[in-house]
Amino acid sequence: MSFIPESETTAPNLFDLTGKVALISGASGFLGSAMSRALAEAGANVVVSSRSAETAQKVANQLPAKEGQNHFGVELNHLEESSIHSGFQDAVDKAGQVDILINNGHAPLGEDWKSVTFDQFKDHQINLAGYFELSRLTYQHAVERKVPASIVLLGSMYGVVG
Repeated sequence: MSFIPESETTAPNLFDLTGKVALISGASGFLGSAMSRALAEAGANVVVSSRSAETAQKVANQLPAKEGQNHFGVELNHLEESSIHSGFQDAVDKAGQVDILINNGHAPLGEDWKSVTFDQFKDHQINLAGYFELSRLTYQHAVERKVPASIVLLGSMYGVVG
């Protein structure tokens, strides 16, 4: 006997991304590649971005495509404004749209509060600017298409370590 009501929505139904396009920054790293696989397994067409177009395409080629999805690789360095704009446009050109943005790319700052310099911390804030600009482009793209979009901003556990 099952205690789960037949009308209850299951996790696969909650996360059915069939027909959606997800753009993920920093997708060639450990966390980014794992999230890319999960998005593909949920049915999304995934646009993998990396600072290297070759690396991005290599990761995209390894993603599951059980639902006939198409996965793409684009060069996008979220620390450079021109790369953000060209990478986002390349994603739209290749996939036709962006419905989901996973802001995962991150340039680490290996210094702590006692040793980080002003200039190091100032340069590190470019991470935030990159997240902002990709989010803005996704928002504007959704508004132009008159459709909803999802934007996920990832942080680090080190953000709570003093």
